[in-house]
Amino acid sequence: MTMHVPTMSLREFDDAQQQMPPGIAARSQSLRACATRAAWCGCCGVARRLLRLAFAAVRHGDDAIAEMLLTEAEHYVGTGRHAATCPQVPPRPARRAARMPAQGQVPGWDGLPGPLVAATDASWKRGTCGIGYVVSDGRWGMRGWTFGPQDPTGRHRVLVSELRAVGLLLDRVEDGRDLVLLVDSLSALRFLRAWRRGDTGLLPDGYDLRPRGSGADPSLVRLARKVVGRPGLRLEHVRAHSGHPLNETADSLASIARRRVTETFDSTDRAEGLVEAFLHAWHRTGGIAA
Repeated sequence: MTMHVPTMSLREFDDAQQQMPPGIAARSQSLRACATRAAWCGCCGVARRLLRLAFAAVRHGDDAIAEMLLTEAEHYVGTGRHAATCPQVPPRPARRAARMPAQGQVPGWDGLPGPLVAATDASWKRGTCGIGYVVSDGRWGMRGWTFGPQDPTGRHRVLVSELRAVGLLLDRVEDGRDLVLLVDSLSALRFLRAWRRGDTGLLPDGYDLRPRGSGADPSLVRLARKVVGRPGLRLEHVRAHSGHPLNETADSLASIARRRVTETFDSTDRAEGLVEAFLHAWHRTGGIAA
């Protein structure tokens, strides 16, 4: 059973805070709700007890102990499981950044001879999508979003997401080099190959062709023009989950992109680490495309 630790009055908190050194006092301000209002949150009860001990340490002239106790209190508040109605629950981080593309390049593979080889993939789960790509020269990218009621995708969400992954790649890789593109979706390949033949009017059923809010053409319309206008592009099928390093990388990036829409974790470091590992594996095999 969690021991109940009484809350402080606002005056008690303010008086104790004023006795603290300025640096510690400023940090304690973030725990004000925990100290004065979160009466029945067990997590805040532990933090509040530590905060009371920190105030006592200051009164006895031991600022170092007070700072250590305050750090522990911050840890409990920041990582603990709060009651649903707790006023000290950390605010959810803004997720807008997760919807923006994250892109980078791991060093060591740029400038190698021969055509570039790339793979793309999409991951879809419960209304949230992630797309990703990786290129043999170390470039990678990913993007995630949640489908809303006004989403122009239509009913073929997985197919359109697979094609959007290709669009994200070609927006980045525009240097005119020959490019072998590995795609594990046969449905997406049918559209890409039709566009290569010049049939750019072929689009998934239900896909909204109206201009977007910015006035730009829909992303698949732009992608079709890119595909037909890139003579050095070669399309190849790769079986999903067959162990191909580039396909596995793109699949993992798409999953990370989908998760980062709703979860908070170091997605960029994780993405760069797996890209580096899989590219090492792929180049060790001699860089076989498919």
